[in-house]
Amino acid sequence: MRKHIIGIALVLLAGSSALAQDSTDTKTRFGRLTVSEDQKLLFQGRPFEPPIEGNNGLAVAEPYQIGATDVVLVTDLGGTACPATYYFVTVSKSGAQASPSFGTCSDLTTVKRTGDSISVSMPGFAQPFDSKMEKRKAARERHVFIFSAGVLTDNGKRVK
Repeated sequence: MRKHIIGIALVLLAGSSALAQDSTDTKTRFGRLTVSEDQKLLFQGRPFEPPIEGNNGLAVAEPYQIGATDVVLVTDLGGTACPATYYFVTVSKSGAQASPSFGTCSDLTTVKRTGDSISVSMPGFAQPFDSKMEKRKAARERHVFIFSAGVLTDNGKRVK
């Protein structure tokens, strides 16, 4: 039994480190998005302005091709107080542009493409030191962030 547990742990460890390696670089039709050693997002080797910097790292997903653009979901990996925040990066012939940062701090997400829109659903989030009541309330919240035609909304309200 112990050998099986060790074997499973090694497989999971290998799989997670392969995922982490793949998630710091993605190729779009218009150039590469990469994460620098100092945890800054780069397009074609140049940093974004304003910069997109990871607290404990950045994860870059595979692009969605939407018309003449590629849209990439970027995750800023946080810590215990805020495990994750997100950006949509739109890449086209004219360059790359990032959406405002968004999310509830939850890293429990469901990402779905519907036509020319991408949605990211997640629950609310409570800090580890928040009361049980606040944690229950946050767990009941549901946020749906939709990125469509360059506009980002949270439950129908524009994110700025």
